[in-house]
Amino acid sequence: MTSPHYENAARLLRTPDADPAELHAAAVELCQAFLRNEHSIGLLPGDAPDLLVQTLQAAGDRGHVPALLDLALLYERGGIAPWAPFPAHDASAAISLYRAADDLGDRDGALGWVRTAYFARDESEASAAAARLGALHTDDPENAELLLFLGYFLQQGYGYAEDAAAGARFFEAAAARGDAAAAFELSILTADGGVTDASVAWTQRAAELGSDRAQSNLGGMYATGRGVPKDTVQAVQWYARAGEAGNARAAFIAGVMLLTGDEGLDPDPASAVELFELADELGFDVDGSLDGMGLARPE
Repeated sequence: MTSPHYENAARLLRTPDADPAELHAAAVELCQAFLRNEHSIGLLPGDAPDLLVQTLQAAGDRGHVPALLDLALLYERGGIAPWAPFPAHDASAAISLYRAADDLGDRDGALGWVRTAYFARDESEASAAAARLGALHTDDPENAELLLFLGYFLQQGYGYAEDAAAGARFFEAAAARGDAAAAFELSILTADGGVTDASVAWTQRAAELGSDRAQSNLGGMYATGRGVPKDTVQAVQWYARAGEAGNARAAFIAGVMLLTGDEGLDPDPASAVELFELADELGFDVDGSLDGMGLARPE
């Protein structure tokens, strides 16, 4: 038995005048089939990953911007789910697809290729990316995400002359507008090689805004008593919150703390198992790491 989502995508791909919106919808359904693990129970043939890419590409070739963005995102992230055989990371392919969306007037496409070029540190794109980012900021000067990336570009000297102080000012402007990543950057910049009052305050702010890295760092602060009073209950709560936000290592640490009853915590094997399962889903080697600690997953 083959998934009807696979069959629908294959049928539309064979149809010369297929509507691009229908192609895109079929690709989204096929992607969801992967996320439901239908490939692991034999409902998706071996060429399903290729079919997914081809269906998105066909819709994109017909000028359907959402398909261009979805395919670009797959290439940018190297797969949405670590257990599914989505395309491998390909920054050049992602940049090309995002640029095609930008050419069609889509702002997400514009920021997409600028973002991908920056994180890939593609020097061949640096000047163009900086110019495009500057134009986006001119059009939308209050946008926190654009302020964040101006901070990144200036701090790293990507497409601009390196200027750490100017970069920090852009991070502060982005954080003031509620950007969690900018607040996290400020927590690192103000640490000054250790823990300062300012770094603690920015870590707390970034954690509250939803940065999983800050949430994990705050969990570590409470676990060790660095910068804040030691509090294992707060520690496990922040680690668990970071895990729920997608931080696999933090989910694992919270699980270990609850498994062992770390420093005053009541052991909670059932909650530990849930956190280990979350870490599994996020791609963490739970059993190997537990074995290295002389521990085992509860039955």
